[in-house]
Amino acid sequence: MKKAKKDLPANVAEKLHALINLIESSANLQDIAEMQIYHLHPLQGKRAGQYALDIAGRRAGYRLIIIPVDADGNECKEKDVNIVYKSTEIIIAWEVSNHYE
Repeated sequence: MKKAKKDLPANVAEKLHALINLIESSANLQDIAEMQIYHLHPLQGKRAGQYALDIAGRRAGYRLIIIPVDADGNECKEKDVNIVYKSTEIIIAWEVSNHYE
């Protein structure tokens, strides 16, 4: 959290911390997908297999990139997002980026 506060605007750092707590307390990604404020969606192209969540709303531009993994730590290869959302209990938080920079 210290690094987030140092590298990100204060409101984004706080919302990132809240999002991480939400992810940790969720049964699977479906819980988060139902919360439209985070706009969980799959990425395409060279980022296929990764998913993005808006941290502080769409206008802020900051997003958390995650990679769903199975119980053995292998990246999820499923293409149907409904299956991914319902079956993923473990993720790798890959990066935080400002989508518009």
